[in-house]
Amino acid sequence: MLFPNSVTSFEHDEKIPTIYSWTIGVQRDLGAGMLLDLAYVGNVGRNLSQQRNLNLVPYGARFLPQNADPANPATPLPDNFFRQYPGLSNLNYREYSGISDYNALQASLNRRFAAGVQFGISYTLSKAQDYTSGDAGQLPTYQPDREWLYGPAGFDQTHVAVANFIWDLPRASRVIRSRIVAAVLDNWQISGIGTLASGTPTGLNLATSDNFDFSGGGDGTRVNVTGPVRYVKDRNTLQWVAPDFVARPARGEFGNAGKVVFRNPGIHNWDMALFKNIPWGGRGRQLQFRWEAYNVFNHTQFAGVDTTARFNPAGEQINANFGRVTSTRPPRQMQASLRIQF
Repeated sequence: MLFPNSVTSFEHDEKIPTIYSWTIGVQRDLGAGMLLDLAYVGNVGRNLSQQRNLNLVPYGARFLPQNADPANPATPLPDNFFRQYPGLSNLNYREYSGISDYNALQASLNRRFAAGVQFGISYTLSKAQDYTSGDAGQLPTYQPDREWLYGPAGFDQTHVAVANFIWDLPRASRVIRSRIVAAVLDNWQISGIGTLASGTPTGLNLATSDNFDFSGGGDGTRVNVTGPVRYVKDRNTLQWVAPDFVARPARGEFGNAGKVVFRNPGIHNWDMALFKNIPWGGRGRQLQFRWEAYNVFNHTQFAGVDTTARFNPAGEQINANFGRVTSTRPPRQMQASLRIQF
């Protein structure tokens, strides 16, 4: 058997992960086939599965003289030489201490299908918070859980607005009575769904050109934030946020950046479909032509942003891509198909 090994252990008195949910709403028939729905929706999660490394070396441990490499006193020995539990490297302890909460105002207005038209509009104003957005997320060993990790969840979107519609286009043959006009211009239907949504939250990564050890162990060090984040949103340079709000921390500092520092680009997207129904043979038989387009207006939608602040020994931020967009969502995609219904 090789040493040291990483092992995973589990909380002895395992708690049952639990979600408590509640909602209160009101619906109002506005007439003309329209229904308004307003609701408050909330939930809290308790005893959620998380993970903590019980064998993480403490803050400052690599700076202690007794942990220095005898052959090179300027550098420390590997962490495994002075962990709390000898013979083990990481001791990942699965516990059930995670929490989460969600609060939202949800509103929708829908019109039932009538006279060839149906549409709906919905809006959600919400806030989702947690420690980690996933099963067995890593908790700090030495930092307080709430101060270090509690904040907006990785999937949190403050504003989400969605609109949808279906429209049976008017029959041209009612105006121009012709078999050719009826065959070509009748029985068309158009539908679509549009989404406007806030971007998801993100934190920052700290890197250096000199592999500097700020903390000597522990849960690590974060970037120092020196001022408010300024959103640039410059499509010419792909700069999403100005890079001048960060600074290199000093040795022994934890950094003051929180779990979330700014938000990624949001979503502005429209998907649409055009249908042509061609009756044949009676008894509900028809040939349907479909043309579907995703991101139909081919609107450039930024996605990921470079969040790594890299510093040289002089404290200068040297990552030229920091705060810039690194990816986009898919461009317009279209597909056509024929379907026989019988």
